[in-house]
Amino acid sequence: MSDSKRKFTIKPFKHHMQMDITQARATWSSLSMAIDEIHSRNASQLSFEELYRNAYNLVLHKHGSLLYDGVSSKITSHLQSMVTHLCSISDATLLEEMSKCWSEHRINMIMIRDILMYMDRTFVASQRKRPVYELGLGLFRVTVWEHEQVQPRVTTLLLEAISSERAGMFTQHTTSLLKANLSMLLELGSADGSNVYERDFEELFLGTTQEFYRLESLSYLSNNTASDYVTKAECRLEEEKNRAGRCLAPTTESPLLSIIETELIERHAKTLIEMENCGFAALLKDETKVDNLRDIYDLFVRVPGTVELLRNALSERVKTQGKQLVFDQERGAANPAAFVRGVLSIRERYGRVVEYAFRGEKRAEKRLREAFEDFLNADARAASCLAVYVDEMLRSGLRGATESEVAAQLQNVIVVFRYLADKDVFEAFYKQHLAKRLLAGKSVSDEAERAMV
Repeated sequence: MSDSKRKFTIKPFKHHMQMDITQARATWSSLSMAIDEIHSRNASQLSFEELYRNAYNLVLHKHGSLLYDGVSSKITSHLQSMVTHLCSISDATLLEEMSKCWSEHRINMIMIRDILMYMDRTFVASQRKRPVYELGLGLFRVTVWEHEQVQPRVTTLLLEAISSERAGMFTQHTTSLLKANLSMLLELGSADGSNVYERDFEELFLGTTQEFYRLESLSYLSNNTASDYVTKAECRLEEEKNRAGRCLAPTTESPLLSIIETELIERHAKTLIEMENCGFAALLKDETKVDNLRDIYDLFVRVPGTVELLRNALSERVKTQGKQLVFDQERGAANPAAFVRGVLSIRERYGRVVEYAFRGEKRAEKRLREAFEDFLNADARAASCLAVYVDEMLRSGLRGATESEVAAQLQNVIVVFRYLADKDVFEAFYKQHLAKRLLAGKSVSDEAERAMV
């Protein structure tokens, strides 16, 4: 047939028949049975393409409300059966069963959400309703979690599980259950802004934690040395930080550690310093305990306000030893040179404490300097003794010394000199001794004299 003789036929437009309520209910009935099959773990027998098309047609023909309300009622019905089951479970297995139910519910809701994707994009958006997945989480929270025989029991079991871990009964299984159940609370809360985790767990958890460490710290401190307590406290802080990272919400770690630091450190800071024979103040008297001093400092630095108590203890110790030197010099038990050597010995010893135990902290260095200035400037004695010390050193003390040894000795003099408030007093004494050395020709080294000047 030629192109000129080819005939075209225009078919009439086919009108799509509107789905009436009877048909809509029949379609919903098939979807309802599919949701039952999903909850019965028979999803593999379903045609998700057909189910999606049925849901699509319901929404397309203005039966979105029927579908949305029907899904809500159907999910609620299954959750009511779930909560009945959970109520019958003993405490011994409730956390595990709760975790399983939650996991299954999430999987079911993902499949239901996929079937109702078109409703989410159109009807839900236009009617400002909750998307299907979030709807399912909200219904789980109200129907299951907030049931009077579920939430209080699960919360108590979670707190007991943490108490068991603190008592040393740690198992990977317990950790997994904690993480699963707490993750559930976090997701339930984020779905609708209900703050379930904070309201039903975190507040109680932080309260019981505070009470636990209040009692444990009092008990442990009364039966152990300060150093043992510091080791225990560091261990506990590390344990809690690890648990927070494994199981708790990221926002819980900061208030948790703050509470523990208050109970373990701040409340007992003064005691840890003043404990007889083993506190920080007592350890300062023993040159071999610098590692213990650093451990205490490292613990206290977590609560910056408590470190000032350590600086105070250091300052008081230096002042006490310094005043003893002054007293010995006053009663003739020590000559001027011995006094200066004593000052240098104290400076060397506690300078190491500041450098090592206080990790070179500038504030500790300042307090150390102020402590020396306090007892050295009580009168002109220190300036006079330092001048005598220098005189003895330049007359005979440096004989045979190497250049580096001379420099080290002169540096020691400068260390003490810097502590003196009335440097003019030292200068006057020094000039008197210098003149006598030069007139008598008793100076051991002209280079040393020039270096000192």
